[in-house]
Amino acid sequence: MLAVGLLGIIALMGQAPPAALLATAPELAALPPWAQRAVLALNPLLLVMAASAVGAALAHRVGLRSLLAGTAPARQPPRVWTASVGWGLFVGIAVQVVDRLLSPAWSEGWRALVQAPPDMAGSRLVVGLLYGGLAEEVIARWGAMSLLAWTLLRVFGPAHARLALGLAVALSALVFGAAHLPVLAAQVELDTMLVARTLLLNGLGGVVYGWLFCRHHLEAAMAAHAATHLALAALQAGLGG
Repeated sequence: MLAVGLLGIIALMGQAPPAALLATAPELAALPPWAQRAVLALNPLLLVMAASAVGAALAHRVGLRSLLAGTAPARQPPRVWTASVGWGLFVGIAVQVVDRLLSPAWSEGWRALVQAPPDMAGSRLVVGLLYGGLAEEVIARWGAMSLLAWTLLRVFGPAHARLALGLAVALSALVFGAAHLPVLAAQVELDTMLVARTLLLNGLGGVVYGWLFCRHHLEAAMAAHAATHLALAALQAGLGG
């Protein structure tokens, strides 16, 4: 699992730091480009390492499975993958629809941030597929959700396993949404609507990915998360950003 997460970290290091972030962090901007990327990748790297260990120790104890970890059957029916991708596409479409409907209320800073230049769209998609689809799932589902499920099962007892897993899905989705706020705050001024949007839409994805993790395995959540980024990239390109 660590190796999979590291693929996402490598993809993250392949993307130049956002100009808005460098403008607000002169110490970071003064570093060479490779050092800037290494500094920004350090925290995600540590989280991937910790989550890989936590998931390996706890996921199987609460019934959460993974193909890579050998705790899910190697042969999976095609419907598992088609359903996972379908749910991921649904999340991407939902995010784009909400953003379009509420676009008049967004700040200029947020609009500038989400409108990636054409030459940046490809690298942003790669980061979304590999860092989002792989590393974030290792962190948020394999690590955080497994830990939450294990803790809640100890609190509620085996008789309430479904409640414990449901709460773990919801809480890990909330953590997943909130984890996006510090990076966002370093690039654009946060307001109430932007915070609500970040928590709600990332939380929606987190619930879907967590449910797929419970129902199938971690790789189903990864497939859905990657499909979300594919849908977002396609819709943004088709609608002109």
